[in-house]
Amino acid sequence: MNKDILQEIWDKKRKEPTMSKAEIEAILQPQIRKSAFSGRILVWTYLVLIAVTLVCEGMNIYAFRSQPAMLTTGVLLTMLTLVFLAFGVHILRELTTIEQADESLVVKLRRRLHFYRTKYEIWLVMIALAVAFLTFAVSTLADAQSGSYRINRPAVFVGFTLTQILFMYAILKMGHYPLMRESKAILSDLEDQVTTKTEHIKLLKRRWWLWALLFVMLGIVLLIWGILRAIG
Repeated sequence: MNKDILQEIWDKKRKEPTMSKAEIEAILQPQIRKSAFSGRILVWTYLVLIAVTLVCEGMNIYAFRSQPAMLTTGVLLTMLTLVFLAFGVHILRELTTIEQADESLVVKLRRRLHFYRTKYEIWLVMIALAVAFLTFAVSTLADAQSGSYRINRPAVFVGFTLTQILFMYAILKMGHYPLMRESKAILSDLEDQVTTKTEHIKLLKRRWWLWALLFVMLGIVLLIWGILRAIG
């Protein structure tokens, strides 16, 4: 009974707009750290994806070393992928700099949101392109031993590639939507000295991650299916 009374008092206190800034920060601090950690994990995951792409592109360059057109294409794609990798390292460093800055939580969250809307948006486009590069490198490797590679229907190939890039970009945006909403909610609660929006975001994240997992699994199935078709 005493536990229920204490919980009721605590819930009421959390909803009161008169809570001090220090109390609000103490309540939200674990969630802020978790959100920042999730962001870094995503960046590391994408860096691993780019590293795998570079390995496959290197294999592609070696396999088509005697074919000038494919060799040039492979080198150009590899150079672009290296740019993506360098930009990803920059993204990781900037995120770390924001989190370690000697600033208030409100200022950090504002900087993080601005960062997500600018440089990080460019980073997501690069990841979508890297997936297309990876698919191209893996699918063409199967044809390396059968002679020169040729695109028989260029219009279909370009259309499929653009569709793949747009689809991947949409998945990335959907996957990052809860992270953006959470940062906005935490910033709003810190400014208003409440925790109402943050509690609502917790429920949203649980539902959203289920849908995100479904789309990721769909993307993996499509990628494997495309690779198997190319090999077969």
